[in-house]
Amino acid sequence: MSFRRRMQARLPGKDKVAEHRVLRWLGNRLHDPNLWHFGRRAVSRGAGIGMLVAFFPIPIHMTVVAPIAIIFGLNLPVMLAAVWVTNPITWIPIFYFSYRVGVFFLDGEVLPLEALNLSADFSSLQHALGEIWAPLFLGSAICGAVFGTLTYTLIEVAWRLSVARRWKLRDSSKHRIPLP
Repeated sequence: MSFRRRMQARLPGKDKVAEHRVLRWLGNRLHDPNLWHFGRRAVSRGAGIGMLVAFFPIPIHMTVVAPIAIIFGLNLPVMLAAVWVTNPITWIPIFYFSYRVGVFFLDGEVLPLEALNLSADFSSLQHALGEIWAPLFLGSAICGAVFGTLTYTLIEVAWRLSVARRWKLRDSSKHRIPLP
């Protein structure tokens, strides 16, 4: 089974995405065939931009990537899968890493968790974000750009190697001598 067919089998279809409550507001725009095309460019660009958006410290990734996919004609299921890299299990390590990257580039000092005074109320979370917003957003932008570019490049290379391998197999099968 080819790389493209494996991806198509694992990703949600048009009906599943169109029924999702977060994306229902897009209506008929979700029926554009370009959003569901599994070509090399649409998939690699969609995955790269999806990874870029996944590193944004916002809770609404799916509502951000859907209009981007519609405007630029990128593969929507791939973009949705890419933003789910940041999920309730992974968001703390990803954003902490992004924060550390931002602190490094701002030449700052990492604040210990005790200094942030995190608790469940909104005012303490607002205060903690006020303390770390600059390194968090800078680190998120840097990590998103790096991982988005890396994802794009890896998919492009893997896709091209897969096509080259298939061409090579196809050419070698033409030159075989049939057995009697």
